[in-house]
Amino acid sequence: MSGNKPSPRVRVIPAKVRTDRNALNPDGNKKRVAAYARISTNEESQAGSYELQVAHYTDFIQSNPSWELVKVYADYGISGTSIKNRVEFQQLIQDCNDGKIDYIITKSISRFARNTLDCLRYIRELKSRGIGLYFEKENIDTLDAKSELFLTILSSMAQEESRSISENTKWGVQKRFQRGIAHIPTTYFLGYDTDEDGNLVINEDEAAIIRRIYREFLDGKGTVSIAKGLMKDGILTARGNKTWTSDSVYKILTNEKFAGHALLQKSITVDFLTHKRIRNDGSERQYFIKDHHPAIISDEDWNATQQEMKRRSKMLRDPEGKYAQTYSNTSYFSNSFYCGECGSPVVRRRLTSERNGEKYLYTAWQCRAKVHPKKYNIKCTGRHVWEEALEREFMDLIYELKESREQIIEEANEVIAEYDLSAKEKERLGILEEKLESISERLVELTDNNNSSVSGAYEATIRHLYYEQEMLQAELEELNEKQQESHHLAKQLNKLLMYLDELEERTENQAFRADIFKQTVHRGIIYWNYDVTIEFKCGIARKVRATRVKEEE
Repeated sequence: MSGNKPSPRVRVIPAKVRTDRNALNPDGNKKRVAAYARISTNEESQAGSYELQVAHYTDFIQSNPSWELVKVYADYGISGTSIKNRVEFQQLIQDCNDGKIDYIITKSISRFARNTLDCLRYIRELKSRGIGLYFEKENIDTLDAKSELFLTILSSMAQEESRSISENTKWGVQKRFQRGIAHIPTTYFLGYDTDEDGNLVINEDEAAIIRRIYREFLDGKGTVSIAKGLMKDGILTARGNKTWTSDSVYKILTNEKFAGHALLQKSITVDFLTHKRIRNDGSERQYFIKDHHPAIISDEDWNATQQEMKRRSKMLRDPEGKYAQTYSNTSYFSNSFYCGECGSPVVRRRLTSERNGEKYLYTAWQCRAKVHPKKYNIKCTGRHVWEEALEREFMDLIYELKESREQIIEEANEVIAEYDLSAKEKERLGILEEKLESISERLVELTDNNNSSVSGAYEATIRHLYYEQEMLQAELEELNEKQQESHHLAKQLNKLLMYLDELEERTENQAFRADIFKQTVHRGIIYWNYDVTIEFKCGIARKVRATRVKEEE
């Protein structure tokens, strides 16, 4: 023998035979078949389609002697661009992973998933487990070797169709906005109901809560204090909850709808697949509809509230660009006084003194930097002022103003005239309003075209009109802001005069009127020599001297 080794014997092990979709499994058992159906809207007209799909697949699977029905999985009123909220779809995949299903039947690729990546990922995942997926409309079986290319193409087409639908829907919504048509649900909208014609109507019981919130805010309360008061009185939120938060109060105070207006497209969808929405910070147009529905809050109170919001926000950030402080309503003097030496806020203190060998406490107001020099790294020479001295001098001042009523009217009107629009500016304001009205009407005419595919000439015209509208609107808002300031000063003057007129004859121990101080004083400035400048909201100012013991004239 030459020592040659015998040829190795190779035994071929045949692959498991994959039986046809309509046949029994290789082991002779019936195929466990499930179906998946999906309807993307909750409209009543779609309810029949949903029920028909479920009935169809139940009969279809049960009529095949080689199949055993596992379940018809069905999502109703859910979009196909994401699996996030598709509970039945997720359960279907889980049952497949648990080995409960051999085949899945569904109507079409778009019913299974409109997201190309999701569609292919789940098909391949199921295919790796030997689970087939049959799409009736496209006649594609995923266990067929030729199916991958077709699936990639068709699922991409389904995703593109979803994108197109999203764009068309967005176009339709914006078109309604441009025509002044807004959809405002009132299910959880405190203060309003919807009538039979779909119009917003005031719910007076709930509107009283809204008016209370605005009134208390303008009276000096903070959002936390307002929320606590609502809970104390057992008032429920729009959703029927007993708990109010400062954030929920803040949202009511900044919602223009309570003034009868509607700002549309406050948030936008950034991805049609995930449906993720973000706040529209100016990346896309917004649409403001003035006097869209009955107002609960007057424009005057709405504007006053927004101004107060800005004042408190500015205070928190850095009043006059130097010293930040938190808004407080603990005392009627809180956030009202500033140091005349260094500009810091003046804070309330409880101090100890001694009289005839006995210690006693008293309340005073002192520069914050003087109290905490290391913390604020400021050297200040300001002195503290007794609270009772501030109260006494303010009441003396109020009675002096009552005696010089005509003088303060003259002074305040001079300030108001400085902020008021000139004759030329008023004329320009009227022209701007007319031009903006004309542009709005023109835009409505152009967008009345029912076709989303507008010609290039129309698109260019619309873009130009929007640009012109934005420029004119910016100029209009600047003039309106100036005019609003003069109106605000006039309103504050009337408020001061009202309080002066209602003052009764002064008594020896006249009680301090905190309400008059909070409603009429803008701020006070305290100097080292006890001089205090009181600046009123109507634009006038007066100086008093707040020594502990009143000095003789």
